[in-house]
Amino acid sequence: MYISDNNSPGRGPRRNARFVTLRPSQAYHYANPDARARSIYRSALAGLGQTSAIELAKKLKHLSFFPHFVEVNGKDVALTPADMDPKIYDGPENYKIAALQELLKPVMVMQNKKFRHIKVALVDLTKNVLQPEFAGSFDHKQQVTVASIAKLGPMLGAFQLRQDVWFLRGKTGAKTIADLFDLLRQGLADSQLDPGGKATPFTRGISLRGKLVLVNGNPFRFGKFTVPQLDDVFATDPPGSTTRIKFKSTGESVTDLRRIVDGFNGHLVENAQKELNEALRVRDKARIESAKTLLADAKREFPEFRKKLEALGFWERMIISVGGDVPASNFATHTVVRDVGFPYIASTLFQTGIYDTNRGGGLWIGTDVAGGHWSGAPGGGSMLSGTAGSIAALMTLLAQRRMISPIATIGMTNLMQKLPRTGNPGTGSWFQIGLLTLASRGSLKTVLAKVGLSDHSHEVALIEREVDIGGGKKTLLRYVAVGLQANNGTELEQLILELDKCILANNGLSAKQGGHP
Repeated sequence: MYISDNNSPGRGPRRNARFVTLRPSQAYHYANPDARARSIYRSALAGLGQTSAIELAKKLKHLSFFPHFVEVNGKDVALTPADMDPKIYDGPENYKIAALQELLKPVMVMQNKKFRHIKVALVDLTKNVLQPEFAGSFDHKQQVTVASIAKLGPMLGAFQLRQDVWFLRGKTGAKTIADLFDLLRQGLADSQLDPGGKATPFTRGISLRGKLVLVNGNPFRFGKFTVPQLDDVFATDPPGSTTRIKFKSTGESVTDLRRIVDGFNGHLVENAQKELNEALRVRDKARIESAKTLLADAKREFPEFRKKLEALGFWERMIISVGGDVPASNFATHTVVRDVGFPYIASTLFQTGIYDTNRGGGLWIGTDVAGGHWSGAPGGGSMLSGTAGSIAALMTLLAQRRMISPIATIGMTNLMQKLPRTGNPGTGSWFQIGLLTLASRGSLKTVLAKVGLSDHSHEVALIEREVDIGGGKKTLLRYVAVGLQANNGTELEQLILELDKCILANNGLSAKQGGHP
């Protein structure tokens, strides 16, 4: 399903784009014919002027909503949570529970409540990907620590940033990347101006005064504020122009990235030590000398892998971040968060509705996972937290190719793809391991997954698998599964088999038809 490689393609301005002439002395805002986008800025909020990244960092003191744009039905519109509704919601607070719920209930109480402690969300997309059927456990709206699954937040913020840069280029006609970046930073700075007056409710406990975010009536201030490092995130072709804007890439092969990850994680030293130990055990002098040389080389090179990882392009660092092979993944995430900025990530999570206090919270990251701390979730929860329902919503939007834009969706799914194998360095999938135990091993077609490991084990996955229903006919099951707070990976391997049976039954198929014993 998601096998085409789409690193970060440039996109030319739309034919119906309106252009304005740029003058260095004049600050411009987004000229968009869409009414919602036009209202993003009011003249009363303008006037901070174009500013550098360093100057902008000094101006951003509180969380605010930045101007974000998404593609809906082929048209660029100003982002609101309604645009990113995955169709699993029933009003502002509830999830649209389907008949699938009755099939999930026994799973959550079976075998002496074996899975009761796991926060579960299940979305069946088999009949129609745009008309999902949702089922949740009793606590799919509970905010819990999700460990590395929270790294999907920086990924989402990065693709939103790219979409916003593309939008601004198309609507202003900026000819140089310097002018374009000035305009984007202008928009971020303007969002900090406080117009005073009454705040407008956004979600429970969250309101807006202008673009400033108020939490329980107070501006949400941070001790450490980072802003998009646009020159580190994007490259242009030709250099300096706005003709083609893409994520910066240094072009390393999968083999190169794997070696950097293994070197950073110390695996090269570990493997060399194992080889030396084995050579000593068998008393092979030639092998011992070779192993000693290998170990010495690995130890000498070990400190250099941090530099090599940080020198990678933004795209390659995202591959390692989402791949999840720690500690390299943690350091790569640190660099991605640094380059995109905490405020941009938070603004994206809020405005997509992926974080929504009306539904208990949602995906949240308030740390760069390498020592830089920002804030726990505004509605309560750790700095690496989420709800099963919100994470299921994100994955459902990816399945629908509606997360930010179809092009952005392809890029994100490539980063998360476990099957078919992309070769990207990273961890595996407990859900995939569980499903591969079924008799019909060849039926598993697609697995997009992100795992997290803390005191507990966590996973979210979009799964496609083909089932032989007899008479020479086959059907493709497509579903999203989320399991948070499992005691270990083995529990998740067992859980996915039960969830798979629910999907089979929901589509009129027996467990045996799905390859279950």
